Amino acid sequence: MAARWGGGALFALMTWGPAFAAPADIVIGVEAPSSLSPSGAAENLGMRLVMKAVNDEGGIGGRMLVAKSYARTQSGAAGDAEELANVARLADQDHVLLLWNHGGTAALQIAPFAMAHQVPYMFPHTGLIDRDDGRYVFTSFPHYGGETQMMYRYLARDRSMKRIAILYDPNAYGQFFRERLKALAAADGYTVVGEEAVNQTLPADLTAEVGRLREAKPDAVVMALYPPQAKRVMEAKARLNWKDVRMVSTGPLTDEEYLNVPGGYAEGTLGLCYYPDPNNSDAPGVAAYRRLMAKYFPGETLNRYSLYGYAFGQMVVEGLRRAGPEPTRETFIDAMETIRNWDSGGILPPVSFSKTDHHAQQAGFVCELRQGKFAALSGWITP
Repeated sequence: MAARWGGGALFALMTWGPAFAAPADIVIGVEAPSSLSPSGAAENLGMRLVMKAVNDEGGIGGRMLVAKSYARTQSGAAGDAEELANVARLADQDHVLLLWNHGGTAALQIAPFAMAHQVPYMFPHTGLIDRDDGRYVFTSFPHYGGETQMMYRYLARDRSMKRIAILYDPNAYGQFFRERLKALAAADGYTVVGEEAVNQTLPADLTAEVGRLREAKPDAVVMALYPPQAKRVMEAKARLNWKDVRMVSTGPLTDEEYLNVPGGYAEGTLGLCYYPDPNNSDAPGVAAYRRLMAKYFPGETLNRYSLYGYAFGQMVVEGLRRAGPEPTRETFIDAMETIRNWDSGGILPPVSFSKTDHHAQQAGFVCELRQGKFAALSGWITP
């Protein structure tokens, strides 16, 4: 089975910690940083932050947390297959205690793998997984089905945006938002006036695609994209001096760092925020994140991606602390299912799990980019 997933590929091994994990260490399977996904690197930086802080305090019951990973070198479907092969090696050969993140569209393949191989798969950075009752899978932020239903209705009914277009990555993530935009149009009272696929993960210029959408005169343009793609969209919008349109960021894209461009052409962007402002929020959990980032990674930019990694990494640590002195995959899951009203310090609403509900975060808040920062337009809303 492993050969089928691996396909003879060469893997670049990376470890964050000792070169060889001692028997007492708790080994966690993570993603290696990759230039193909700057946001993914930031997500996993947040987990590394948690691990460094925990280890400096003596670990968990004296056991150090060690991250093990293999590099992803391709994007798209080939990259997802490569990621699944990496996960298979981590789970079946390296015998990690758990898998952390490995999000995006690859999660649609990793989740059934985790169920079949009985390995905990913790908080992938995606809303594509819509089942919350699988024993070995714990989901993170709001599902995309609920987000699209809430946000498309909000645009049409609350903001009177009746002509909506979309820029999307043609993978499962982008296609989901595209198809939902079409499916909900009649009920919500808007018209889909244009769509453009962004076929490259790291595009050089999207002026042509943005220009074609401009000709359709939309009130709003949904961006079901990844950060490098969205940055090029905003640069194209500036190049075209297109001001009479509202840009809409999908949930996992909603971060100032990857949307702001000179000239304020990202101003007014609407989205569903999952987390508070990492730079300015006075929530205790966000303040703790800032202190630890300044201590361990002083040169790194603060953003919502690493804040996600920090919050969900802390949640994993909570489960490990509850799992006893010799945690196994099964006792770790049992321990996670005892968590009730866990307090992240204001990063997330209180978190509870049970045997039939492994969904950590069901709510987000509507936000708007104002003076370069996303400002909340609502409190926590469960789509």
